[in-house]
Order: sequence, then C-alpha cells, then structure tokens
Amino acid sequence: MRPARAAAAAILVAAAAACLASPASAEAPWRAAEDIRAGLFDAQSALLLSEPDRAQQGVADARAAVSGELATGLRRHAPEHLRELRADLEAAEQAAADGDEIRLAAARGRAVAALRGGAYAVTVASTRHGDVPAARRWLLIRDFRQATRFTRPGVDATAALDGVAAGEVSSGDAVTGVRKDLLDAYQARLLTYLEDSDQARERGFDAANAETAALAAGYWPILAPEYEHQLGATERKRADAVFERLAAAGLASDEAAFERAGRDAAKALDGFTAAPFTPEEQARRAAQFIRFLDLIPIEWDHGTDDGEVTIPFEIQEAVAFTEGAQSALADLESTLEERDPAGVATIDSALIELDTITADANEGAAAASQEEVDALHDEASSSFDEIVPEEWKETDAEADFDLIAISLDQMQAAANAGQYEQAEAARLTAYAFFEFGPERLLRGLDPQLVSEIEGLVWYGAADEEGLAELIASDGSPTEVRDTRVALDEDLTRAQETTGEGASGITVITNAALIVFREGLEAILIIAAITASMIGVNRHLRRPILVGALLALPASALLFVASVLVLESLSQYGEKLEAIVGLIAIAVLLLVLNWFFHRVYWTGWIAGHRKRGKALAGSAGATGAAVLGLYLLGFSSVLREGFETVLFLQALQLEAGIGIVLAGVTLGLVATAAVGAITFALERRLPYKRMLVVTGVLISLVLVVLVGNTMRTLQGIGWVSISPLSFDLPLWMGTWLGVFPTVETLAAQAGALLFVVGSYFLAERVRKRNVSRSEPSVRPVEPATAERAPAPVGRR
Repeated sequence: MRPARAAAAAILVAAAAACLASPASAEAPWRAAEDIRAGLFDAQSALLLSEPDRAQQGVADARAAVSGELATGLRRHAPEHLRELRADLEAAEQAAADGDEIRLAAARGRAVAALRGGAYAVTVASTRHGDVPAARRWLLIRDFRQATRFTRPGVDATAALDGVAAGEVSSGDAVTGVRKDLLDAYQARLLTYLEDSDQARERGFDAANAETAALAAGYWPILAPEYEHQLGATERKRADAVFERLAAAGLASDEAAFERAGRDAAKALDGFTAAPFTPEEQARRAAQFIRFLDLIPIEWDHGTDDGEVTIPFEIQEAVAFTEGAQSALADLESTLEERDPAGVATIDSALIELDTITADANEGAAAASQEEVDALHDEASSSFDEIVPEEWKETDAEADFDLIAISLDQMQAAANAGQYEQAEAARLTAYAFFEFGPERLLRGLDPQLVSEIEGLVWYGAADEEGLAELIASDGSPTEVRDTRVALDEDLTRAQETTGEGASGITVITNAALIVFREGLEAILIIAAITASMIGVNRHLRRPILVGALLALPASALLFVASVLVLESLSQYGEKLEAIVGLIAIAVLLLVLNWFFHRVYWTGWIAGHRKRGKALAGSAGATGAAVLGLYLLGFSSVLREGFETVLFLQALQLEAGIGIVLAGVTLGLVATAAVGAITFALERRLPYKRMLVVTGVLISLVLVVLVGNTMRTLQGIGWVSISPLSFDLPLWMGTWLGVFPTVETLAAQAGALLFVVGSYFLAERVRKRNVSRSEPSVRPVEPATAERAPAPVGRR
C-alpha cells in the first residue's frame, strides 16, 4: 500500500474508532440491544461447537450491555421489562454453564422479547412527551412484519415522528401512529413465530422450538392490553395462561402439550386485531385483494396451455399474486368474520387450493386446467363480494398505485444490484397493476397521459428511454433511475387525476370526446368502404350500412351489460375487444378484396360495351358475399363501440351513469353531424377521384385498426412487446394506432402489403385473362373506356 493511502486508511480507522468509543454511541439503546442479541447468539453458537467457556463469555457480554441509556430508559418507563430482561440473562448464564442448548435458546427468546416490549413502552412514552430524538433512538429496537413482494416495511411510526419534528403532527396523533405501526408488526410476528415453532417441533428442532415459542409468548404482553380493551379482562387472563403453557411446553419439548397450547393460542387470537385498520385502509386493502385475486387466472392463462407450463415467469407471478391475496385477506379477516364466518372460510379454502395449484406448477408438476383456476377464482370472488361492506367495493385507485410503487422499488433495487432478470419481472408486475387498475379509468380521463406512462414503461417517452429497453440492454442504474423519476411524475399526475374525482363537466367532456373519437373512426371505416359503391353498385351499400346501424344498439346493450356485470366485463373486456378487432380486420381485408377485384376491376374496367351485363353479373353478389357485407359493417362499427364501452365503463364507475349519458349524447350529436357532412361530400366527388380517396381511406383505416388491435393483443399478453430504439410522437398512437414496437409496425406493414400485393396479383390475372381472350373481344372505344359509369339518377 502506498504511504498516502496507508495514512488515509489509518485516519479513517482512528475516526471510526473514536466514533464507536464516543459516549453517545456507547449509550445508544439500539446498540446496547444489538450487543445483547449478539452476545446471546454467540453463546448459542459456542454451545453447538462444544465451547462452554466461550458460551459463558457471550452471556457475560450480553449482561454487561444492560447499562447506560438502555437501563435508564427501561427503569423509568418499563421497569417490569428491565426485571424480566435481567432474569432472562441470569437464566441464560446458568444454561450456558450447564451446557443446556434448549434452556439457553428459550432464555434468548424471552430476553429479545423483553427488549422489544420495553423499547415499545419507552418509544410510546417518549413520543407522548414530545421527545422525538429519544423516540427515534428507541424505535430502532423494533421488529417488522414479515415482508412480502407486495408489502413494505412499516414506516408509519417513523413518519409520525417526522411529523412531530416538523410541527405537522401533534404528539397525541403521533402516539396513535406509533402504536398502530408497532402493534401491527408484533401481532404479525407473533403469528409467524407460532408457525415457525410448530414447524420446528415437527422437524425435531427442540432448541428452535423453545426459542420461537418463547418469542411468541414474550410478544404477547405487548398486545395483551389492547386484547383486554377489546375482549375484557376475563378473556385476557385466559390468553395469558395459554401463552404461559405454550412457552413451558416448548421449553420442556412436550409435543402433546405444545400442540394443545398452539391450538388454543390460535383460537384466542382468531378474530383479534391489535391495530384495527381505519375504514379507508380496509377499503384499500380490499381493493388490493380483488386486484391480486383477479390477476391469478390471467397469469395462469398466459403461462399455461393444455396442462403444460409454457411461460414459467407467469406462473411465478401467479404464485406471488396468490400470496398477496392471502396476505390481504388476513388483514381483513377479523372484520369479515363478524359478518359471515362461513363466507370467509369459503374464501380461505379457495385461496389454499389456488396456493397449492400455483406452487405445484411452479415446482414442475402438471398444471391445472384454466377452468379449475377460473372456478376457484369465481368462488372466492363471489363470496368476497357477498360479505364485504358496500363502501369497500368502491374503486380505490390508491391501492393500485401503492402496488405499482412497491414493484417499481423492487425493479430499481434489482437494477442497482445488476439483477436484470428480477428487474424485468418487477417491471412487468408494475405494468400489470397499472394496466388492470388505473389505466382503464385514466383512458377515459387523459388518454395522452396513458400513452406517456406506457411509453416510459416500454419504448420511451418524454425524452427518456423506456424501462423495457433499458433493462433489456443492461442499462446503468442511473439511466433506470432517470426514467423512473419521469415515470413517478406521470404516475403522480395519474393518481391526482383518478384519485380526487373528476368534476361533472370534466366527465361529460371526456365522455363526449370518447364517443366522438371512436365515432369518427367508425365513420371513416364506413365512408372508405362505401366510397365507390355508386351507380349500379349502390345497392351494395345497403347491407354495409344496415350492419353498421345494427352495431349501434349492440354497443348500447354492451354498455348496459357493463353497468350490470362490471367485474366480468372488466376482466374479459379487452380480450373480447381484441377478438372483435381481429374479426373486423379479417372481414375488412377479405370483403374489400372481393369488392375491388371483382366488382371494380372485373366490372368497370372490362369495358363500356359490356358494362351493364358485366356489372350486373359481378355486382349481383352471392348470399355469402352479401352476408359478408353485413358482417363487415357490423364488426367494423362494433369494434369501435366495444372500445367506447370499455372507456365509458370506467367513467361510469367514477361519476355515475347519468353524467356519462349526458356526455354520450353530446358525442353522438357531434358524430352524426360529421357523418352527415362526410357522406354528403362523398356523393359530390367525381367517380375516379373517389376511387383514389377510397384507396387512401382504406390504407388509413387499416393502419389504425391493425395498430390498435395489435396493441390490445399486446396488452392482454397474447402478443409480445418488442420496443424499438426510436421514439414516435404520442399522438400517433392515440389517433393513428402507430406505436414504436416491432409487432405493431410489422402487422401494419403486413396489412398494407396484403392489400397492395393482392391488387397487383389481381391486375396480373386480369391482364393474362384479357390477353388470352383478345381475339374474340371487340376493342373498346377510348372515349367510352375513360368515362366513368353514370350514377343512378343522373342518366
């Protein structure tokens, strides 16, 4: 090492040693608590290695740490916990001297629980007195609820203390926040320790069984006052006795007694919540439960096919969503059981089966059928819907935004660690929560913002690269963070837009714009299809227009169904929209190919001399062709109607059906006016120019229809998304269905190539047929061939 570096290292070491030796550091209660835990752990490790002297030294170190601010604070605010802690350390010392691993483990469990209980009491007392620095130091001696993918460590207590320090929260309100956070954490951990202790017993790990049983029994006094407040002193005494029996059975390794005590403890805690949720928190958790539950069959559908797992990642997501649903239900279970215990049991049973199914498939077993998963989902969903209070059923976008933020945090952390596969999984999870949650309402309120959020998640927007592209190319954590910051800003705007509730005027305006935008697309399609159907071909307009008109009441019925069967349409609406879109594209391509290549090329260009007979023969369409024209008009308009219904459904949930219908009426009036003008102008255009206009309109219709349908297929997971490296203006996606992904652009190019290619193929066939029949066909007069057939009514 160079001298300069050596000197710098020495200075740093000296500074660190000085900090560690400072009185403030030595007296910090959280440091003393950690020394106690570490000393007892060293003692346990030493006994396992048959080193009794080192075991006794570890306990001695733990006893020496009970001094300074730790001892002073406990003596002042929690003397019973200080006495319990010292008694537990004495028991640990004796167990170490005797070489008794089980007694030492139990003593360590009791000592840690006494530390946590004492720290809880001192933190609450310091908060009540407004001593924020002391409360913060003691808050560090805490336990946390076991985290899952979709929960964050509790921070309410920290936020409450920060609020007091900033003068924004009163001491009384801060005490409530601190107690709520810690009581929730300790109840969750107590239940976890009960499960861990039972598992240790089944596996024959007596020391682990004794320690976790002691921890569970030691956490009970933290919850007991609230238990007594809710259920009375008699029930509290019974529960006290149960946990004493539990700890004694664990210490004695008495399996039968422990099993009985464990059942009694679970029964005593059944229906008890130490830190009851507020109504707002319950509604949010209920919304998260519904979101998790609804995503399970969707991920299963994406990841399996005919009993085989095709995409393992989707199954892993189904496992995570099942665990999320179980966690959310556990938080609501006590409240729901008061309303309908049998209904809660039904939901629990369905979730347990889903958990088994998803876990087995994730471990390589055969996948259950989609019907079985759907049936379990429907059973849990319908039972939940029957027993939850009505106020819980209201849309809570906040719950989805919480889950989005948690998933993006996981994505950022994985990217920072260079774990890009995990980062991609978290990104897709965040997108799923957005797509199946806030996006539906946001599309009705601010479709441009939806496009920008999707761009940032996928292919880039707002001068930032997309997260999908950055993660795929192993982008730096800084680049990922920059896009994440831009995405967070948009999500904040989205949360404000969907969370505060739009005014009546805003909803009417947005509903009208939705109907007008989709109506313009429908008019464009019908105008393009019927543009050249004049003269002797005018009768071909009728089946198309009738089909289009029939699509209007069909769309209205869909809207009524969406109001009556909200969840079903919410779950399957985009899939049905995609299917209708594919049908519309297929019919559009096939029928237009039939019309232009048979009616136009074979009829009109065949020659003026045989015009009447040729057109009559070609235009005299078969029943199948006429049925195709009906279907063309119907499917083209129904596709736009379907998309309109999905957007209006979200607005209806937000503002009510009356306001939405007012906007729909306004949009229909504007659409009808534009449609009348369009068809009036269409009749005035020259025939040959109309053919050119028709070609342009058809091209535009195909681009929009194919692009939007492909984007819908990508959204529901039926088509992959491969972002391109260049950006496109967001309005191109909103209005033209042009998105910077390989799949959407390739599909649009393929549709155009189909039309153009079929045209040239038809021309080649026509010319070949003409050349073969030239000797028997009388030449057509040039003047006649150049003149368009006179429209009916103008001859």
